[in-house]
Amino acid sequence: MDIKTTLKASVAAAALVAVSAPVVSSPADAGSISNGNDNGVVISGGLARSILYVDTGGSNSFSHVDGGNDTNSRVRILISGDLTESIKVGGTWEANLPNSNDIGNSVTSKAGNANAGDVGAFGFRRTDIQFTHANLGKLTIGQSSTASDNRPSLDSVGNNNAGMTYVGDSLIFNGTTQANTALTAGGQFDSYFGTRADHVRYDLPSFGGFNLGASIIDGDQWDAGLTYGATYGDIQIAAAAQYRSIQSATVDAAYGAGIAVKHASGFSADFHYGTEDNNNTTTVQGSQWGAEIGYVTSALSNLGDSAITINYVSSDEASTDNFDAETVGVHLKQNLPAGVAVFASWENASFDDNTGASYDDVSTALVGTYIGF
Repeated sequence: MDIKTTLKASVAAAALVAVSAPVVSSPADAGSISNGNDNGVVISGGLARSILYVDTGGSNSFSHVDGGNDTNSRVRILISGDLTESIKVGGTWEANLPNSNDIGNSVTSKAGNANAGDVGAFGFRRTDIQFTHANLGKLTIGQSSTASDNRPSLDSVGNNNAGMTYVGDSLIFNGTTQANTALTAGGQFDSYFGTRADHVRYDLPSFGGFNLGASIIDGDQWDAGLTYGATYGDIQIAAAAQYRSIQSATVDAAYGAGIAVKHASGFSADFHYGTEDNNNTTTVQGSQWGAEIGYVTSALSNLGDSAITINYVSSDEASTDNFDAETVGVHLKQNLPAGVAVFASWENASFDDNTGASYDDVSTALVGTYIGF
């Protein structure tokens, strides 16, 4: 339901030879319209509603929220056309829909205070134009994933529906006392892979499953990423490596690598590692590694696939010197007809430093439903 989902590494390679088509959830989603320039236009997206529970030790709250990290409400317009016989042109406009209790203002941030409110504006995710040559690769101009935004996954659930980045404003407590205003649950985790940003990106033609791309990013940054996707018998593989030159006042660069595998039986697994560099020895230099295992099957219901993922992440000094964190989570999803899915997840984060202080865990639970169109 999300155009940036589980086959991300393999799709990145295939995208060099064709403008990406939208992911649709039912036959009704496949309709398209044409404008006066003979371009194909497809509108798709989805709506999500969930109930989120957050317990920081110092406080707890229930909130009615949108979706999780990967399943929030959004709408997208995808354009495709032929510039010449050998050059295809495409465009993508995607935005998070205005909704109540969005990420960042839907969770407990101070003892006893549950922030909630309506978000009255679109949150833009992607606006870009792509030119794809039959033999020379692909040029992308706009706001979308840069070349280093390539962490591989073949998971069928959509990770971290109620993850620590979703409840990032939740503070860390020492007993009933706020530990430190700078210590938030989400601030202790960072994959060190790239993100969406304003950029100009070029991807070389795919060769043997490999795809190499590079981006010039707004703010005097650049990055490069290499992905690989292939199928060997019953085994599907996706792998990626990336380097991002940041050159900010605190971070010089970030880099990482990962690999994901999936068997035809439905089992999948992946591993990733990321870190950052800084010549300023007084600035914290973080790193993170994580792993997950998943399983998807159609045997439990004739209505659609059932999926489960268990993930673990260990983070070292993401925002504060000598402060470590780890999280473990379980994520479930049941696909249903008409583009509907129901999902549930639980995640727990624990924290530690070299002083021997005791910090409360931050735990989250989320149940919700999604309909794609």
